[in-house]
Amino acid sequence: MGRGKNYKTDRYYALEAFFYDDDLLRFARYLCTDAAKREIGLTVVLNGDIFDLLRIEPEKVTSSKSVLDRRFGAPHTPTLAARTIAQILQGHRGFVQAIAEILRCGHEVIILPGNHDIEVQWAPVQNEIRHAIASVLHELMPPLEIEWALSGLKIDSWFYYEPGRIWIEHGCQYDPENAYHYYLRGDLSNVDDTVHEAEHDMPLGNFFQKYLYNGFGHVTFIVPTSKSNPRYIKWLLLNQPSLFLNVMASHLPFALQVLRRLAKTTVTQSAKHHLQSQHEKSLRQLANTSGLGNRLLAIEKLKAVNADVLRAIRSLSWQFVMGFATFGLVVLSGLGLWFVGLMAINALNAGFILKTVLFMALNLFMLITAAGALAYSLLKNSRITPVKPIQRAAQRIIDILDVPIVTFGHTHEETATRLQRPHGETAWYYNTGTWIAVFTHDVLIPRERVQYTFLRVRGNEPELLHWSPDRGEPLPVILLDEKTMENWGQVPVVSDKATARAPPKPR
Repeated sequence: MGRGKNYKTDRYYALEAFFYDDDLLRFARYLCTDAAKREIGLTVVLNGDIFDLLRIEPEKVTSSKSVLDRRFGAPHTPTLAARTIAQILQGHRGFVQAIAEILRCGHEVIILPGNHDIEVQWAPVQNEIRHAIASVLHELMPPLEIEWALSGLKIDSWFYYEPGRIWIEHGCQYDPENAYHYYLRGDLSNVDDTVHEAEHDMPLGNFFQKYLYNGFGHVTFIVPTSKSNPRYIKWLLLNQPSLFLNVMASHLPFALQVLRRLAKTTVTQSAKHHLQSQHEKSLRQLANTSGLGNRLLAIEKLKAVNADVLRAIRSLSWQFVMGFATFGLVVLSGLGLWFVGLMAINALNAGFILKTVLFMALNLFMLITAAGALAYSLLKNSRITPVKPIQRAAQRIIDILDVPIVTFGHTHEETATRLQRPHGETAWYYNTGTWIAVFTHDVLIPRERVQYTFLRVRGNEPELLHWSPDRGEPLPVILLDEKTMENWGQVPVVSDKATARAPPKPR
């Protein structure tokens, strides 16, 4: 969710991608009604990227801010992140009401961070979330019961885990282009703002989202990964070439400024020290309080931190050099062939008219060949290979914890993959897809453009479903038994669990 609806203009903000608050509210009411009928407690896990603090319009700031911050938005400090979250919740009243309805019925809501909203670990951000929900609860229940309802809201720093049953997290840490070196940041809410403004530990996907993709406005991309850049470029060149050229021309100078900021050695080293020390401290505490101990340390080592911005500069520069060299080689080869053809025509013992016709035919052939090569490069379906590191990480977590279900929410494509527990029993990895529109202009799969997918777990029986607003009930997700492109995103994961606190009677 971005800033949502601007109620002063009755329009959505330009970068908004979530328009389904009313559907989410009806879904929440269905969950509560169903739980009451079956007389069970309910745990709703929102597994990351609920809030989009990357795809957000910059605030109108004063001239004292840098040109870079006015163009792309200032780096999120705890204070700025809290203000942004408050604006997001103001623009998504249906979401706030949906969470309040679940809590009012005595159920639990767990919010986990993702790579787009890692800031939810900070106390000022959590306070804004609780304040917004409490404001709605004041309208739904007696004041003395509000604290009781809010006790069901938990904002965790990494994962949700039930021993022998399920492990849930966002999953960005196992994606090489969206992983953080130092993911645990809850203790960084009181450090100096320069630590946050350095943007030291920024994944490559976050960098592209903030400093490039947002420039294309309301265009919704497939996945936040550099592997899909050729697909974006082709689609934009074919559909909105002027937009693409304008964005590239206006953003490249600012990208250089960002890289210069990231390269400031003194600030970067100071930020790294704070990030590293706080992450390691929080990791040790979490390993102790969760009871996972060394097993949590083993899971933390699975993170794929080999494609952050600083390390990616060398790789991207090499790709640019290779691409430029390939282009130059093709052009030179074409010119060489044209020159050889021209020399051959001149060597012919023929009249002027025949040589002229042959020369024109040679030029036409070279023009058609060049146009054909360009059309092929633009129109061919560039296949994005599935993200194997994520599934491998799911299997390793199963090996470490011996759980039957591992669930992530980082990719946009709903997935169910059969894996194996240490003693040979069946285990499952699920990715729960996304509740925003998926840009599938060249992928033919039997799904709606927007599909409200979620994972329901009753006992140890998981089922991947999607909420149907028209029918008012969940339906099975359609999955094909074949390899398809991996997309990226975030959705609710719903788990039924008997709770110690019995739900109150419906009011």
